[in-house]
Amino acid sequence: MDAARAGRYAYAMRTPAIALCLAVFAAPCFGGPRSATAKPEVHLSFENTDGGTHFNYSITHPELVRSAWIEALDRPLVLAKKAVAIQPYGELTWDWNQGFINFFEQPEDNLVLSIWDPKGETITCDVNTVMTARPGGVVSSTTVGARERISPYPRLTPSFKRVTPGGIAVTVDVTGMDLAALTKFHVQPPKGARCSDKSVHAKISDFAHARVTLGAECLQVPGILSVSTDGAPENSVLVHVVGHKSPVLRSVSPASLPEDMRQSKLALVLHGSGFTESSTVYAGYAPDAGDYTTDQLSLETEYVSPTELRVTAHPDSDESTVSEKVSPYERLHLWVKGEEDKYELSEPRDVTLRPATARPKLQPVTEISFEHKYQKPPVVTAVSPYPIHLMNADSPAELKVTIRGENFVSEDKVRFAFGNQADMDREVRTEYVSPTLLRAWLPRQLFRKHQIAYRIVVETKAGQWYTRLVDDKDDE
Repeated sequence: MDAARAGRYAYAMRTPAIALCLAVFAAPCFGGPRSATAKPEVHLSFENTDGGTHFNYSITHPELVRSAWIEALDRPLVLAKKAVAIQPYGELTWDWNQGFINFFEQPEDNLVLSIWDPKGETITCDVNTVMTARPGGVVSSTTVGARERISPYPRLTPSFKRVTPGGIAVTVDVTGMDLAALTKFHVQPPKGARCSDKSVHAKISDFAHARVTLGAECLQVPGILSVSTDGAPENSVLVHVVGHKSPVLRSVSPASLPEDMRQSKLALVLHGSGFTESSTVYAGYAPDAGDYTTDQLSLETEYVSPTELRVTAHPDSDESTVSEKVSPYERLHLWVKGEEDKYELSEPRDVTLRPATARPKLQPVTEISFEHKYQKPPVVTAVSPYPIHLMNADSPAELKVTIRGENFVSEDKVRFAFGNQADMDREVRTEYVSPTLLRAWLPRQLFRKHQIAYRIVVETKAGQWYTRLVDDKDDE
């Protein structure tokens, strides 16, 4: 059964509630001589059936009428209209196109605001299941309204925090999306450390920022704690409670490198204490991620003594540079790992990358930067009004929405999605104001309470119009 027929079947199961609205009043007169002031009066009733909507109507003084028709509305929009016979009494069954009405609406449908940004990526899959990526895509999403009860989907941006054991408590500033006052934070100790949700306390600053505190009981045993809002490892903040005999990294030599140095030429000397033959050096910001894509460099570690390690790189190609996976103004971030099962990890030390001056930075053609490539993606921190309430026939055609955040650029576009249907996800009129402010206009027709109604209209030979409107109360 298609959506239109399913809708009619649903209507047929109820008796419509009728509200009458007469545009022009006239005295009924179905017989006898016509007075000089006679005017048509119209009446309309309906019933939804499997075959369509069945109408009964009446027109007084049909001899005065030039044309007559019935309209189907989603107030105030006219969806369809059909001419009817000009006669005192009439009836017809009309199978009007109900495809304009979304019969798949659900009470739990959310209104989600997203930012399309040139730094994002859109992945499509064709009929042969071949996936293609193209520049530009949605990078930030926030739940801003709902049909009934708003239900955000909070998630955190992956990050890493190293802490020493035995502390009173530790506080971590986290970022994410769709964070709300009632967001619940969970902790899973995947390795070693002991902790529970009751030891986690969070203060939400806005949609994108929160401060999470882990109690002292979480810091007594070395291990790795995973803090999230949805239990997904890819949306987790890792807190590494280090082992008691973790290595100490005091210095790295040289302290700076030219950014265009080939990886094959890299040679670093690390000084500190507590180094062993099992010590390894990691470059990046997520030593526990277990994902090579987060590594800044693939390194080879040579043990020299308890106070010295030497490091070289394992390049992907002869043309690979030390800054190939490092954003401009970022540094190489080095750590020393000890015995993995004892969670031994040093504090990090940085190596500065000096800008190349003699020649352009070497890099594969596929990695040549587009404008904005290394800029941070936009983040939504607040929306006004919030929450956005479901609109109705009396609402403005567009609702102005003010969006505050970070890292906006002039190419950014706002999208709104309501429910799970593809045709309810669309880009809207957007105004860029500043890196922290956007304005967008939400169309009433995208996020509204539907009000189905029927109207009979007659036009007299003198050019006057008379109408009668019937609301389907059960459809509101």
